[in-house]
Amino acid sequence: MRGLPLLFVCALALPAGAARAQPAGPPPAAEAGSPSAPTGVTVAASMAAGGETGMSSGKAGLLELEVAAGWEHQPTQLRPELALAFSVTPETSVAIRPGLRAGLAEVPVWLRAAVDFSTARDRGLHARWLLLGVAWELRVNTLLAFDLGLDFGVPLTGTAGVPLMLRGGGTFRL
Repeated sequence: MRGLPLLFVCALALPAGAARAQPAGPPPAAEAGSPSAPTGVTVAASMAAGGETGMSSGKAGLLELEVAAGWEHQPTQLRPELALAFSVTPETSVAIRPGLRAGLAEVPVWLRAAVDFSTARDRGLHARWLLLGVAWELRVNTLLAFDLGLDFGVPLTGTAGVPLMLRGGGTFRL
């Protein structure tokens, strides 16, 4: 048990040290025709957990798996994407999330906005939230990155609460 705090500190320091070892901006462009040259197509997967406040009834916990596909325009660092989320808490539901991610120049941070259309609360597919988020990205190479982020939502219906989710995952640039 004594080594647990030290292990936690090392786990936090490792990504920070790796991020300092790499330049903060986008990776250098690979040569055309090179097998490592990204096409702009992205596939991302993440897991999120959190809570939903301000609901008049129902459970407030959130646990979901999200898979997204998009196209990243490298010069502007804008990425329109379409995500599919599978939620297991508070009840099993599916959500479709069209959205946009925007990278900040020279900083490994992404901003996110998406509309959540969900089958939660046994109401059929309906607009539930406007999700806004921020994520820190650690690029391993030109094709793979890991991210850790926070999503906040604005309810679009009276039965939805205000979500706050911690999200972690990875992105593949094809």
